[in-house]
Amino acid sequence: MSAGDQTYWVRSDNSGLRIRGSPLILARTGGRYYEIFVSEVDRSFPRALLSGERVFRRELASGDSAIIYDDTAIVNLAERYHHQHPSARLLGPDDDPDDDVDITAVGETDILNVLGPYIALEHRLSVERTNEHDQDDTTRTVIDLRNGKTVPLDRMLRDSTVQEAVGEGGFVSRRWRHDGYDVISHYDSVHKGNALALRDHRGREWKLGLVASSFVQIFWLDKPRLDAQTRHALARAFNDATTYGERIQQVSRKKQSAPFHSKAPGRQT
Repeated sequence: MSAGDQTYWVRSDNSGLRIRGSPLILARTGGRYYEIFVSEVDRSFPRALLSGERVFRRELASGDSAIIYDDTAIVNLAERYHHQHPSARLLGPDDDPDDDVDITAVGETDILNVLGPYIALEHRLSVERTNEHDQDDTTRTVIDLRNGKTVPLDRMLRDSTVQEAVGEGGFVSRRWRHDGYDVISHYDSVHKGNALALRDHRGREWKLGLVASSFVQIFWLDKPRLDAQTRHALARAFNDATTYGERIQQVSRKKQSAPFHSKAPGRQT
């Protein structure tokens, strides 16, 4: 289960529910799982400080990474500056800029949401120049992680893979159907988040918790069932992400009345 910048691994069996959280931004398309992450790009010169942020996808099974969104505003500024100052050299990791610089430009990229194979991004650009021709811009866009191309919002919303990922219903209440039970969410206007629960076909519910994000998608790990290699890669990425500076959250709810018949297999999302 993915919600904003967190992914939750939910396991259910006859002993109850176990939920683990990890600061992993997860996407799935074509049966493959990807980690989505942001990395800095620095194109600074002694008298021009130019830094931005790119977005990458990393295919979990192979470990291969690719840029799906480049900070073209910063890259173009760097190319233009070098064209105007051909003798200027890029600063190395240990180099210091001059005390007085001609331009300072910072690009910041935030991942707003991931739905199916699409990623919604916000990019903010701030430019300060000595000639006082400053600039502040904010843009939002949707990127197809399969090819890195920009996608119109209406096309994304019509995509059947997105509709499957976000479940059935509206903003206030949604449902993701499964063979033995459903995952349901209700928007909590007081806490500004989605309250999630498991509901079996007899109407019994087991609370999963509250997530702050308004955007939730479910990855069923048993429909279709993952192969051993993909499952191992997903578990490794999930655990590795907990070292990114965020504390892993674990919740264990002991069985009071099992959500499934004792002979039913456990489920994972």
